[in-house]
Amino acid sequence: MKPTKEEWYIGIEAGRQWTQISCYHAGLSEPETKSTLAGSEMYLIPTAICKRKQGGQWCFGEEGRRLAESGEGFYAADLLKRAFGEEIVTLDRDYAARDLLGVFFRKLLRLALPPRGIEAVTKCVFSLEEVTEESVAFLQQFAEKLGFTEEQVQIQDHRESFYAYVVSQEPSLWKQQVLLFEEEGSGVYCRLFSCNSKVSPMIAQVGEVFMGKLPEDARQRDMEFAAMVKRALAGRLVTAVYLIGSGFEGGWMEESLRLICRNRRAFQGKNLYTKGACYAGILLCRSEEAKTVYFCDYKVKDNIMLKSVKGDSEWFCPLIEAGSNRHQIKKDLRILLEGNPVLELWVQEPGSREARIESLELPGLAPIENERNRLSLNVTCAQGGRVVLKVHDLGWGQMRPASGLEWEFEI
Repeated sequence: MKPTKEEWYIGIEAGRQWTQISCYHAGLSEPETKSTLAGSEMYLIPTAICKRKQGGQWCFGEEGRRLAESGEGFYAADLLKRAFGEEIVTLDRDYAARDLLGVFFRKLLRLALPPRGIEAVTKCVFSLEEVTEESVAFLQQFAEKLGFTEEQVQIQDHRESFYAYVVSQEPSLWKQQVLLFEEEGSGVYCRLFSCNSKVSPMIAQVGEVFMGKLPEDARQRDMEFAAMVKRALAGRLVTAVYLIGSGFEGGWMEESLRLICRNRRAFQGKNLYTKGACYAGILLCRSEEAKTVYFCDYKVKDNIMLKSVKGDSEWFCPLIEAGSNRHQIKKDLRILLEGNPVLELWVQEPGSREARIESLELPGLAPIENERNRLSLNVTCAQGGRVVLKVHDLGWGQMRPASGLEWEFEI
């Protein structure tokens, strides 16, 4: 899928030490990762801000790092972690880390925003190492302060960004399984993409395992990583392998690289997650065109629909689509309920022709002859990842005042 003329996607890999940002819009063959140094491929931008001692201007990226090293500026690093912990940071005076992070992100976004600014962004996708209730709540509030609406923001983890990147490549690269090895100094993590092609849409998942740490000696490092690759490949049909992270730099891979490239494609780089975040945005906005759906712990695994009538025919109104992030579910609608005070929800797995029916009774709501009850439905995600449906009786104004009845269901 390619962006249309009106679409503009931003992907941000938000890390403790480093942040990367990419944009994807019409005219680009793939997402473009931005650097603070024009013409360079220095995509790793320190999650830090610097304030000049003379003049008081805020700087970031390579300029901020240079000023800090020369002693010309006050420097604050690890801003994401410190903002999340609500720390106070002392530079020329005390600042809330959250405010400093805001300065950093506003400068960062200027690298990737469309000419019309934030309001013209179709989707801004944040890719995190791990998605938690706390990190989602923090980023949602933070994105709102930056000027984004709820509809513009998507929050996901690196595994989902890997998935989105893979399925946006030529199908021959992921006709079987795909491996990703990541090494950023703390050891090697292996992520495995697999896809069930026997259903439509195809269901994709990404597993993860920690493989261990690599020795410092180059020869031993190569042999140990080759052994890790053998374990990861054992019993699997793998069509592509991705290597990301600074730990694979230095030209030490010989035996391990020969093993990886045997009858399969291999790629090395650093900006897969930020590009994958852009691809995830377009997959979300054009879900009707997507041939795959991704499942993980924070995803809803079923389509949940409300059987209704539209015009002269029956229609299944989607309340929740399979693959939606639990933590970002929010839907409001109004319906006219005819007959018995019961809502019928149809729950269906992707690719299945069968559905189970959940009947939700609305006690106290009396059916009215030749008339309909007017109700509001609100679907949200509550604490603990529970999806909650709230129903309110709206009545018909002065003709028939609302009863004040409310019902709540966990779905």
